[in-house]
Amino acid sequence: MIKKLLILSSILTTTLISLRANAQDFLPSNLLLMNDYFAHHVIVAEKSTHTLYLYENDEGKPRLIKTFQMATGQKVGNKEYQGDKRTPEGVYFFNQFLDHNDLIKRHGELGAQYGVGAFVLDYPNPIDKAQGKTGGGIWLHSTDNEPRIDKGLDSKGCLVAHNVNLIDIARYIEINKTNIVVVHNLKFFSEETWKREKNEVIDTFNSWLDAWSKEDTDKYLSHYSRTDFEDPFRGRYNTFAQYKRAVFSNPGKPEIKISNLTVLKADDYVVVTFKQDYKSNTVNDIGKKTLYLKRDPYYKWKIVAERWQRIPMDITNEREHLSFEPSQRFFTSQDPKQIFTLNLTLTRPYSEN
Repeated sequence: MIKKLLILSSILTTTLISLRANAQDFLPSNLLLMNDYFAHHVIVAEKSTHTLYLYENDEGKPRLIKTFQMATGQKVGNKEYQGDKRTPEGVYFFNQFLDHNDLIKRHGELGAQYGVGAFVLDYPNPIDKAQGKTGGGIWLHSTDNEPRIDKGLDSKGCLVAHNVNLIDIARYIEINKTNIVVVHNLKFFSEETWKREKNEVIDTFNSWLDAWSKEDTDKYLSHYSRTDFEDPFRGRYNTFAQYKRAVFSNPGKPEIKISNLTVLKADDYVVVTFKQDYKSNTVNDIGKKTLYLKRDPYYKWKIVAERWQRIPMDITNEREHLSFEPSQRFFTSQDPKQIFTLNLTLTRPYSEN
């Protein structure tokens, strides 16, 4: 009887997901702008239904291509501190991959519980840190005990998928490019509302970029939150503003080229990612810039954090002209059993949460 109920529940959930995600003229509220460089694919993890949604870029819009079952933290709610057994909610990058061999080396025999591999999320991100959240080691991984996924709430905070599904999902992931958006409930906008939300963010971004290019100091700094902005090197707003005023006082205007703009939304903030090609009298570099924005009391988007990661120019030029093709870059086999039976050397246990 219980097995029949579980099957019926699975069928109903799948049907509901299909109706919600494929309804005409409705788009996921968290995916406001995609592209073929940073956001050829984005994963959305919906905690309430324990579902992973895989979206691909369709001329800037998200298009659902696959869904997968998953398990999340043992306790309901957004992660707040280390050891609370909750899964964090927000916009995250995958910044590392650990294969089965890595997991065994890190955790000893206990590493087998993470299945064929694990993709590491950049939790806590700048928003989490600003809110005082603690903990780490949040992964999208698989497991050697797949029936636990049916429980739904069964991890210490990670997202847990079946081994064959993780191997499949891996085909669409690029480290430091691909995002996962974790939400409690996946919400949908009408296309009109979706465009309005997107355009509000893009208008703010374009105004910021215009001020930066013209070195209009006051207008540029007006896009940063005086109360919440913090830079990892320059500190809070006042120190950052002083530094920028000094930079803008140098002779000459910078040449700034922007491409591959991505806009992803959490419940209370947006993340804007883009490729930045910057040239000035003293600097010439290309990299990935990420802006984190929150609404101020007047509902205006303000930058509360920004991050920069240099991209080697040879890699940039090579990838610029190539379309992403899903392929297996992380696993040596499509069969989990073959991955588990590799001859591995055990080392001392290691754990994070």
